[in-house]
Amino acid sequence: MRLYSEVMSNVLKILLWALVALVSISLLCTIVFAIDVDLYLDYAYSLDGFVGICASVLYYIVLIIYLIWIYRVHVDLRDLFPFYSRTPGMSLACMMIPFFNFYGIPSTYYRMGQYMQRLPATLKQGRFISGLAAPLITLFFVTSGLNRVITRMEEPSATLYLVSSIFDVALYTLFLVLCILVSRGLKNACLSRQSAVSELDSPELSTPELSTPELETPKLDAPDWVSNNLSKGIEPNVKG
Repeated sequence: MRLYSEVMSNVLKILLWALVALVSISLLCTIVFAIDVDLYLDYAYSLDGFVGICASVLYYIVLIIYLIWIYRVHVDLRDLFPFYSRTPGMSLACMMIPFFNFYGIPSTYYRMGQYMQRLPATLKQGRFISGLAAPLITLFFVTSGLNRVITRMEEPSATLYLVSSIFDVALYTLFLVLCILVSRGLKNACLSRQSAVSELDSPELSTPELSTPELETPKLDAPDWVSNNLSKGIEPNVKG
């Protein structure tokens, strides 16, 4: 079985690595600016400007790829976990609706982690993903607030730029870590299911000496609050 999100996972990881590298360079330039303005103007100003343009363009590319990726991830989740309560369309709503996404983004990852913890093969990834939901929303709030403050100020201080750059690096790094964990968890879940199917199809299981273990009946969860309260018409009809 090939995961529907596999290609996008690889593309997103590469782009996020590049984005983290660019914002890290920008952070170094900001440190130089905070230490010595003249040194920054002589050696780092041109580089910082170029990196800033590249990071801005890459950010919007990553944003588009990320939305496609999160949709495909939920297609895989619904396939691997038949009773997964959040649909791909609802996951997009959680990411895109202003203000509501302050709840939607962390809840999406927390839910992923909780379901992955149900399988021994994905227990480790599930714990990390659920545990990173709270730091994610914290960084999301802080970076959004800092960016608004900077845009409203006529002459932001070097310290404010430095703090904002640090939180930008932390936020993008966290998204990269989550992408890696989700991708790895889905692969492990897929391999676990393939292994279970192979064992059931094995001729050895038909011998009298061996008994087929009973399969646990999945527990049907309560419907997702988002799926109940948002419009059902938001679900995309076209894959890929």
